[in-house]
Amino acid sequence: MNLRPAFEAQATRVGADVHRCSLGTAPAEGLRLLSGVGCGSIALAGSLPRRDTWREALAAAGLAEIPTSTLWPTRRADAGVSFARLGVAETGSVLVHSSSEDRRVELCVDVHLVLLDAAAIVPTLDQAFVALRQISARPPAFASLVSGPSRSADIERTLTIGVHGPRELHILLVGGDA
Repeated sequence: MNLRPAFEAQATRVGADVHRCSLGTAPAEGLRLLSGVGCGSIALAGSLPRRDTWREALAAAGLAEIPTSTLWPTRRADAGVSFARLGVAETGSVLVHSSSEDRRVELCVDVHLVLLDAAAIVPTLDQAFVALRQISARPPAFASLVSGPSRSADIERTLTIGVHGPRELHILLVGGDA
């Protein structure tokens, strides 16, 4: 069953921008996208597939790589690039399993770009919870189910985007006839 259309529709509904590409073009497409939204400093998660290729592409594009160890809520990078373990078609969410240092790539950036293998999309949250149980069985376990950009509302229900995390979420859907 092709879950990609349902995932894309739900991810868009919750405020994410979904883009498609092949594995070979992911670094170039991702950096083109980040440059297009004004990002000049980028942090790369340690778990990012083909990380060396991303680093080479950053240097070639003249973009600054920010070490994850230097990220803090008050010392942010323009963008962070990480890898999702799976996507959930039902909600348009991505499940990111990271180290304590890689969590900074998810939280201490203005724009979060998440790579998702199109073959790793599951139908419902029930399947995501199975993966979460597997992750939590081997502490330390840092997992985030991300649905759109960071949102916060005050007591008067005034919605603000990007207060406690990224103001933009871009999902780079890799493979699956990109």
